[in-house]
Amino acid sequence: MKASVAFAALVVLIGGWMVAERLNHPTEAHRGMAWFSARAASDGTGTRASRWAVDPAQPGPILPPAGRSLFDFVATSPGRGGMAYDVPFPLEALVARIEERAGCAPPNAPCTRQVLIPLGRSLQRTAASPDFFVYPRVVIAVDREGGATNRSRMLLKDRLYLGYQEKANIIEVISYNEAAGRFEFQLVKDYRAAGTPRVVYANRNVCIACHQNHAPLFSRQQWDETNANPRVAALLANTRPSFYGIPARRGVEVPNAIDDSIHRANMLRVDNLLWRDGCGINEPEGTRCRAAVLLAAWQYRLSGGRGFEAGSGVFRERVVATLARNAASQWPGGLAIPNPEIPNRDPLSFPAGAAGLAMTHVSAGLEPLAPRAPLEIWQAGDANLARRFVVGLSEQIADADVRGVEARLAARGKAARETYASNCEIRRWESELRFHCRAREGAPGATMNGRVVLRAGRVESGEVGSLALAGHEPLLHLDVGGGRYQPGGGESALSITPSSQGLRSRLQDGRAIEGIELRWKAEGAGEAVVAVADDFGPLREAIAAMESQSESDAPLAPEVFGRARIMAALAARLGLPHWRDCCEDARGLPQAEADAEAPTDAGALPVAAVFQRQCTPCHQTPEPTPPNFLHGDANRVNAALAACAPRIFVRVSMWQVKPGARDKTPMPPAFALHAAGAGRGEQAPDPAVIASLRGAAAEMLRAETGRVPSVDELLVRGYENLRPCLPPGS
Repeated sequence: MKASVAFAALVVLIGGWMVAERLNHPTEAHRGMAWFSARAASDGTGTRASRWAVDPAQPGPILPPAGRSLFDFVATSPGRGGMAYDVPFPLEALVARIEERAGCAPPNAPCTRQVLIPLGRSLQRTAASPDFFVYPRVVIAVDREGGATNRSRMLLKDRLYLGYQEKANIIEVISYNEAAGRFEFQLVKDYRAAGTPRVVYANRNVCIACHQNHAPLFSRQQWDETNANPRVAALLANTRPSFYGIPARRGVEVPNAIDDSIHRANMLRVDNLLWRDGCGINEPEGTRCRAAVLLAAWQYRLSGGRGFEAGSGVFRERVVATLARNAASQWPGGLAIPNPEIPNRDPLSFPAGAAGLAMTHVSAGLEPLAPRAPLEIWQAGDANLARRFVVGLSEQIADADVRGVEARLAARGKAARETYASNCEIRRWESELRFHCRAREGAPGATMNGRVVLRAGRVESGEVGSLALAGHEPLLHLDVGGGRYQPGGGESALSITPSSQGLRSRLQDGRAIEGIELRWKAEGAGEAVVAVADDFGPLREAIAAMESQSESDAPLAPEVFGRARIMAALAARLGLPHWRDCCEDARGLPQAEADAEAPTDAGALPVAAVFQRQCTPCHQTPEPTPPNFLHGDANRVNAALAACAPRIFVRVSMWQVKPGARDKTPMPPAFALHAAGAGRGEQAPDPAVIASLRGAAAEMLRAETGRVPSVDELLVRGYENLRPCLPPGS
């Protein structure tokens, strides 16, 4: 029995899910169109429009303008002539390489999350037809950092994503370029047994049409396209229990982790924009702003995300005020944050009896090509803008960086020490000891409460629920992993050192909570002393020294936030052991290659010129998806256009259909029209452009059939059942 017949039989057994796509999904896409229309109207009436943090209408150059992708550092190894691409096969071997380069130790502590998507929305969605549940697409995200074994110091968390379709022999790669401060889009071609994998940089015009955020994207929950959907998992498990080492059945926590990672990745470009333009290029104001933000980010990171000196005069002057001025000047209508979300989609909602390509239909409202409204708009006067900047930047500091700096600060000799005293009440119930302390009047004091669990005369665990020192914001829910307990008839004592996320607890100004000593009498009355060590000084001094550097490549220059460059400067000034940080220095890597070939047009039909003016960026590529009907010599272009004419006519005609009634997204995509010079992507396309494209496609069909084409007639059997867009052999 063929796989497609077996699949149909299983569909009948599962039952109950052949329903229409939810009606609210198109509404979500139409919200994007409505936002663009409103923005265009506001521009016309003089209202200042918001500015994209990352412009979906500006894909940027295909090859990296600086540096290289992180995947290039993962996928290369030393050879006789220097570094060369070395992409392991099969997929499990490549995942093992990624885990090793990230410093992870699977299976107990993996850094990657993996899901299966048999019926998705990628460019490769039709490659496995009709055996979608035999050859599902794999999506892989690196969502964690490696541990102390990460000798490469390669930060891959939220910076590397793969999509693999076995039947297409292709891996689609999205990975961060630290030197350029952008995500790169790449392809690993000929990825198969006995193949010769070739790594190229993909056509960004094609990629950004869907990845309008210039970064990875993912659906909203409940992620029904993935194998976290029990119905999808059942269909996969009917084929086999696992694929490429990935179980056919997954819990919803896996796609949830991928979703979280992609949302963090989405903010990397936003943080870089604030680093460069938010602080500004005016000197010394810009450098002072970046130095103050960097210091605050380290305070936030070393405190376990508990805070930083947001209320200090220096921070308010150098960061808050500077951001407000530059934001009001550069994006007075607000900063539009790109959206990495596409609507959730039930992939099993196709009509009963559908098979093969008909199962891959994606309605216009669910297409990644549909323009997406911003995730949110940050206003220039937003009081939280500076905090968002600090928190976002802190996430670009690796755990390994934090561990190294924390160890250096802790190893410092004698640091200035300050104590805070309080009166306490201590009570014990069986193995649990609780304390409540209040600051003494007239002296720097501490107000706190907490508990510890005692086992066999030692501190096993505990928590400081709240610790407030005079002049500082309270610290909440600090961990107690151990300590010293000394019971006594006349007086008992407890010594603990609270921590936060495995680090010493710190105040917002960076000073460390060195320890808490409690002493009490038998009746429970006692006192506590909290010792605070000012060991943060060396880090302040190191950042201040970086601020004085004025070279164009200085760590705090108005460029992208370069983690490797900044950590190298900090390591040198803090006396940290020298390490080679990855990954800005691309010297030694094989030459970057674009996935492009020189056009070979030699006398194509005149009608081809109409499409070449608007469609070349996406359809004159070596790849068959999207259909490359403008690629090749004149004979090939003529044959491809003739084959593709029905689909071209339908897609271009969608511009004349109201958004809510569209069967498919219109072509060319809104943002591609802007790139082709036909007007802003968020505005309606130039009617003359659409008329010329539609007329050319209609004329090809009229010449073929002798009749004027009709969209309704062409769609009687469904768009996916139209003849293939490319001639045989393409």
